[in-house]
Amino acid sequence: MRKLIKKVNRFVVHRILHADDSPHRLALGVGLGFFVAWTPTIGFQMMIVILLATALRANNRVGVAIVWLSNPLTLIPIYLPNYWIGHNILKLFCDRPAPDYSALKQVLLELFQLKNFLTHFYQASFWRDMWELFLNVSIDLWFGSILMGLFLGTLSYMISYKLIVWYRTHHPRGRRIFALLQRRRQRHKAVDS
Repeated sequence: MRKLIKKVNRFVVHRILHADDSPHRLALGVGLGFFVAWTPTIGFQMMIVILLATALRANNRVGVAIVWLSNPLTLIPIYLPNYWIGHNILKLFCDRPAPDYSALKQVLLELFQLKNFLTHFYQASFWRDMWELFLNVSIDLWFGSILMGLFLGTLSYMISYKLIVWYRTHHPRGRRIFALLQRRRQRHKAVDS
């Protein structure tokens, strides 16, 4: 546990707080990372963050590291609340079928048990069940995931921006880094003009 805390601390201090980038770009990278991590796009998340970060001029290295929060071990704790939120909000506006948690649980158990997955992989009933589950769950899951992603992305942007600015103006090492970054920017402006 200490090693994990040490690695996280080192990542935050050296990769985020001391990065040669503006607080806005760093915080935007954190916000984009949280937004994409909460969407059901596992397998494509790093590519999506890189594309969004390039389009919005955010720090993509920070965002790519943040999307690793969603992985096969954290699928259920992240996506089940997203599904629940999306289902309950959509239920207010239109008729939604009642969630069948037993079917969802059964499919997830089959997916996580490699032997069962490989046994049923070639059966049409497995894919029919997966397609029905996808149709029943996907709208609610996507809606809840986008809402939670927007909320957490915005919140993480605001918190990380304030923390980065505070660190760079109040912490002795942060002030040195901040002064160094300002000198580099002035030199680049002088060379460009």
